[in-house]
This record gives sequence, C-alpha cells and structure tokens, in this order.
Amino acid sequence: MVMRIGGLASGMDIDDLVNKLMQAERAPLNKAFQKKQVYEWQRDAYRNVNTKLKAFDTFLFDKMILSGKMNQKTATSSNENLVSVKANPGASGNIVIGGVSQLASAAQAVGTQTQYTGSTKLSELGLTSSEISLKSIGSDGRLAADGTKIAIGDNMTVDDLVKKINDSNAGVTALFEGGKLSLTAKNSGSEKSGQGEIVVDGGLEVFNKLGFASADGKLATNGKNAMFEVNGIQTERSSNTFTISGYEMTLKQTFNGGDVALKQKDAATLELQNAQIALGDETSGLTKSYIDAVNAYFGTSYSTINDVKNATLPESPYKQAFETAYNNKFSSTLTEHENSVYKDLANKTRIGNLSDDDIVKIRNNDVTTLKGMDEFKNLSEADLTRLKDNEASLENFRDQVLKESDERLYNSTNKKLLVNDEARAFLNSMQGKTTEEITDAIDGLADGEVKTLLKATNVEQLQFLSQDSGRLDDFKNIAEKQIEHTEKQTAYTNAKKGFEAGEQRVQDAQQSLTNAENVYNNTPTGGATVAPVTMQATADTKAAKEQIVEFVTKYNEMIDEFNTLLKENKYRDYAPLTDDQRKDMSESEQKLWDEKAKSGLLRNDSLIRDGMAQMRATFMSNVAGLGDTLMDSLAEIGITTSKDMKESGKLVIDEKKLDAALSKDPDQVHKIFNQTGEVKEITDANGRRVIEDSRGIAYRLRSAMDNMTKGIERKAGREGMTDQTHNIGRSIVDSNKRIETLQAKLKMIEARYWKQFGAMEAAINKANQQSMMFFPGMSQ
Repeated sequence: MVMRIGGLASGMDIDDLVNKLMQAERAPLNKAFQKKQVYEWQRDAYRNVNTKLKAFDTFLFDKMILSGKMNQKTATSSNENLVSVKANPGASGNIVIGGVSQLASAAQAVGTQTQYTGSTKLSELGLTSSEISLKSIGSDGRLAADGTKIAIGDNMTVDDLVKKINDSNAGVTALFEGGKLSLTAKNSGSEKSGQGEIVVDGGLEVFNKLGFASADGKLATNGKNAMFEVNGIQTERSSNTFTISGYEMTLKQTFNGGDVALKQKDAATLELQNAQIALGDETSGLTKSYIDAVNAYFGTSYSTINDVKNATLPESPYKQAFETAYNNKFSSTLTEHENSVYKDLANKTRIGNLSDDDIVKIRNNDVTTLKGMDEFKNLSEADLTRLKDNEASLENFRDQVLKESDERLYNSTNKKLLVNDEARAFLNSMQGKTTEEITDAIDGLADGEVKTLLKATNVEQLQFLSQDSGRLDDFKNIAEKQIEHTEKQTAYTNAKKGFEAGEQRVQDAQQSLTNAENVYNNTPTGGATVAPVTMQATADTKAAKEQIVEFVTKYNEMIDEFNTLLKENKYRDYAPLTDDQRKDMSESEQKLWDEKAKSGLLRNDSLIRDGMAQMRATFMSNVAGLGDTLMDSLAEIGITTSKDMKESGKLVIDEKKLDAALSKDPDQVHKIFNQTGEVKEITDANGRRVIEDSRGIAYRLRSAMDNMTKGIERKAGREGMTDQTHNIGRSIVDSNKRIETLQAKLKMIEARYWKQFGAMEAAINKANQQSMMFFPGMSQ
C-alpha cells in the first residue's frame, strides 16, 4: 500500500498536484466512457425505430387485415317489422325470408304448487341427496354432454337452492314463488335429438319434492325452434337471431306461416327418408359398412348391428401382429435389477458404443485405473462404478442402448420408405457412403415416388439406415404390419364415425319432423300473404375511405420520423458529458447539451434508408390474382408516392380516383390491401420467368418491415437480448473491457505519482534534518 503523505515537508499541495496530473491521464478513460455512451444511445435509437415499426405493423394487422372499417357493410331489410338485419363484413348477395311459421322460445317447466316456502330448509323435505346435476340446451341446439353438479346441504333453504342454480353454469334460470318452482332454459330452441331442454341427471328427488313428477329426468321438453324459409330452403334455428351468409338476422313475427309450415313438414319428411336410406340396415348403407369394417378389423363375423352394439370386441389381429413384431424388435430384455441400474446410467451413448475390448478392460480393471484410460474419459466415476459392479450385464446394457436407438430410428422414418423395395435397394447400395455421396446419388435418381421419399428424409438418417441391411429387413417386416393395421383401423374408425353420424342424422330428422308436424297442426292455413322479406348489403365506402386515409396518414407520420432521423444534424463538438462536467452545469444546460450530443446518431443510416426503400417498393407493382386488372394497384385507386424528392416516398391520395374505385368495387379495393396471396415465379405470356406477387399491400409492407426489424435487431438487439448477441452490444462489451483496463492503469499511475511525491517529501524532510544538525540555531 502506498503511503500518501501530504506536503508537510515541501509545503506543496500534493493532493491538488496529483489530481491535476490525473485529469490529463483520465482523458483516454473519459473518451472510452463517451464512446460507450454513444453506443448505448445509438442502440436505444435503433430500438425506438423498431418500436415505431411494431406499432405500424399492429395497425396494419388490426385495421387493414382484420377488416375493421375496410370491409364494413350496411344491410337493409325490406320489412324491419318482420325481420331486422345487420351486415357482417362477409355479407354478400341477397337473402330472402319467404315466411316464418314459428318463432324460437325457451323451454320452461313449472312444478305443481307445494306447501313449502322459500325459507323452508331442504332437511324438511326429507331428502337424501347431497348434490344435484342439471343439463340444459346449449346455443348449438344440443343438450350439454355433462351435467353441472351443484352441492346441497340440509341447512340450505329452497331460496338457497334457487340461488345456487342461478349462479351455476347449468344454463337454467330458477324461480320459486307461491310454493311453485319454475325452471327456464337460458338458451332458446328445441333440442335437436329430442332429449329435452332441461334434464336432471342427478338428484331428481329434489325436484320431484318441489312439485315435479318426472321419472326420466326430463323436466322441460317444450322449447321451440325458429322455423322459416330462407332463399327457398326450409330451415330451423334454435334462436330467433342467427347469421346466414354474413347477414345477422332477427325474426320478429311470424308471417306466411301456413305455407311455410306445410313446406317444412314435407321437407322434414323427405329428410327423414333420406337419413334412413343413408343409414341403411344390415344389407345397405352406413350400417352395412360399419358391420363390414368391424368384421374386417377385429376378425369377427357379426351379421346384425345389434350384435356389434352388444359385443365386447376382441383385440384386432392386425394390431396384435404389429405389436408382436414391434415388441420382438424393441422391447427391453433387461432384468428388473438391470433395468434399475440402466436407468441411472448417464452417458448411454458411450455405453452403446462399447467395443468387446472395452468390456474386457472394464472387467479386468478397477474404477481408479479405468478413470485414467482415455477411452473411458467420457464416462463419469458413477457410471464406471455401476458398470464395474454389474460387469456381467455389460453386453445387455449395450444391447439395450442399441435397441432404443433403433426404435427412435424406426419411429422417425416414413413407413412407406421402409416397405418400398426400390428405396431399400438404394439404401443397401449406399452402405459406407458419406452424406454428400448419398445426397448426390439421390439427386441423380429419376423423379418419382422413391426420390420423393428419400429427399423428404434427413440424409444422416438415411446414412444410418444404410449401415445394416438386416436392420432394414426387420424394419420392413414391422412397417408392413403397422401399415396394414393402420389402414384397417382407419377404415373401422371412419365407418364407426359414419354410422354414428348417420344415427344422429336420423334422430335429428325425426325431431325436426316432430317439430314441423306440431307447427303444421297448430298453424292456420290460408289467410293474407305477405311479401317475402329481402335483405341486401352495401359497402360502407365512407368507412373504408376513412380507414385508407388513416393508413396513409400513419404511414406518412412514420416516414416523417425516419426522414428526420436520417437528416438530423450531427454536432461533433458535443461529446457525451462526463460526470465531472455535469457537476459544473445546471440541469437545463445538461439537457440542451444532451440534445446536441444525441443528434444525428442515425444520420444517413443504411439500415433505415434501405428499409424505407423496400417499403416504397411494395407500392409499385400490381396485386396479382384480383378480378379487375384495371384496378389492382395502389396507383390505380388513387394512392401514389409523392413526386417531391424532399418527401422521401410519402403517400398522397387522389380522393376523386379513390372514391371512384370504392364505388366501382369496394371488395377489390379491400383485397388490394389485405389479400393473403404468395410470391412465386411464373412464366409470362412471352415465355419469360417473372416474379408474381399476389399479396396485398398490408402483407407486403409487414414483410418489408419485418426484414428491416430483423436487420436492426442484428445490429442493436431488442429488449431482453444479451449484449453478445448483436453488433452494438458487442461494441459495448469491448468498451467495458477497455474501461476496466484503463481504470486499472489509472490506479497504477496514481499510485506511482503518490510514491514519487512521497519519496520527494521524504528526501526534503531528511535534508531539513541534516541542516538542523549543522545549523542548530536554524530551528529556533
């Protein structure tokens, strides 16, 4: 440690002298700090550019791709009193409601009057149930698959039970007044298969005690579907509000009911007949197909559908054959003890590569000696100890590793490749070849299935397959059985699904016919005929134009900001302030200085300049694949880049041209912006290979901005990335290293100065002492 002696002997201010000397020495360190600060400012400036790109990208996705105002439409109904309508973006064509024979209504059940009140405890009802379970009709017109369970207790009152039902997800509204319990389904409509709209599948006694007398749990079966004619088709919906072809319609009244009811009954009768024919029986249709598929897959000989439904199906012989072949090849043969040891082995790859000579060495040497051998350096001491303690099982461990490797190889290989004799012959001919040689050989094959299969497989995987023809034969045997099993199983599964769908169709058709007959029997025929209600949609061109104008405005704002960065003045005399410099300046002075120092960080930056050029390029070409080739680019709908060079590619709008385009075909204008499309090479009419881009402007812009964003991230990274993963970050890391080196150097220099001044002080002090010896009077 250097002794820091003040200027007692010399009378000099040593502290001040050293500080002044060190100020000069600190100049390189200050420059290093300033350089690091510039890197950090530049990194933040780049990331701010990406923030702006991200904001505009989000705008493009939300407002230009996900429709928004771009495809907004207005719908009108020719008779709002009968049918009201709203238009979704996809609304197209005309929808005509020819009549409505019935409006949808929710199922409701009311129990008989009881002696109980809302404050009656459930214990007074003599109940034994601890929970109830309710099902109700969903918005899809189907009864819920599972009931909603609601716990109940003796101390609960009837009002508590009602509240629990209403607070649950059972889809039922309960009300208890005047000794009566009412249950109403929250969703309207008639359950499609006739199972009922409110069904109790647990705790039925609770509801029977409260005035119901149900034996099967069906408390309410009186829900009604809306029944109407749309574009000449007899239709049902569980709600009075529904969407067809993009039109959201609400039925308000019935009209032309008798005519529609008759047509509905006839259509339902025909649909039931068609459903029954499609389902068939043991000799035809989906039923026969299902029976045949069951017999084919399971090896049975059932002749009736009831036999199939009532049977406990055996295991499929195809599944059995595949699993036997698979297990014979890949199942472990390790003993229980060996398996427990094997699971703890860490480096199984090395164990799978043990040679016979390696096994002999393990058996003939202790663990300490084995640790010193190069061939076992990849095995931990724990693994070597386990192998040494179980040296009789070494071959078994090695075989198990190889089995698992083969199993992974088999499972990851296309089974069609394994059973293709031509492909297998090719692989056998590649034994000992490098991956490059195998790739060249594949490229030399004639186009066809074999080449396609081989090219779709990883070349290292092909090289491994080619090493052992015996393994390929084993794989072929397993794959043949797996393919056969999969085909038979798929045929069985599809036939079963088809049969079940056919049964469901018959049930639905029977319920539809019941519904239609009920409406027909309760709807008067004749009477005044009302004109059909027609729905039409027109594009809201005003909203679309507003969205396009907003797009141009936001794009221009972003371009303005980028142009400002590119043209910003660089004040080279304003380097970042050091801590010492900041001490001598006011806060406002520091702020003004920092503004000058940060200015021009991205002046003439190539990443931003090239990114802007890519964005401008997206506007130039037409959008391929649109109907009207006279209106398939931005320029043709009135949007062009400014001719003023100072504007640097800002967009300008010819409003008359845009209005005309929107009036002519608003859908195509929308597609110019949001068509998904693709970029591909095609041959034009002149036989030239050209690039065709069918992506809309929004997708093109997003792609160009994504390229710009990635380029900036490579240079400046993004939030959360480490400094070592981008260029500026690596420069910051280098600056930190230089700063650390300079700081260490400065400590040494400062210590040297203090040592030198200390030596000077000691010398002066010694001289003073000697003077006093020769001139003792001088001390007085």
